Amino acid sequence: MALKFVNVRELHNKTSEILRLVERGEHQVIITSRGKPRALLTRFTEEDLEDYVLTHSPEFQKLIEDAYREAQEGQVISLEELITRTEEEIAVPGSSDPKG
Repeated sequence: MALKFVNVRELHNKTSEILRLVERGEHQVIITSRGKPRALLTRFTEEDLEDYVLTHSPEFQKLIEDAYREAQEGQVISLEELITRTEEEIAVPGSSDPKG
């Protein structure tokens, strides 16, 4: 994949053309302003979106850090126990009664 430098004026004048280059995966484009890099345009698909959002989510990162710490401290449960607890948490009262 080639790297291309484009200034803000060129980006403004040729946005569609530049986006097509990026979408095809032919180039990554560094946007410059006054000769200094300001942004990077890179191919980004729908499949990449979920990974990006999760990777950059402070809440998700905290959950991962907490889970890692708990595992290091030996605070783990079996998958079967997790399933049982989850089923108990989401159970609707009376839902096991077929009449009711």
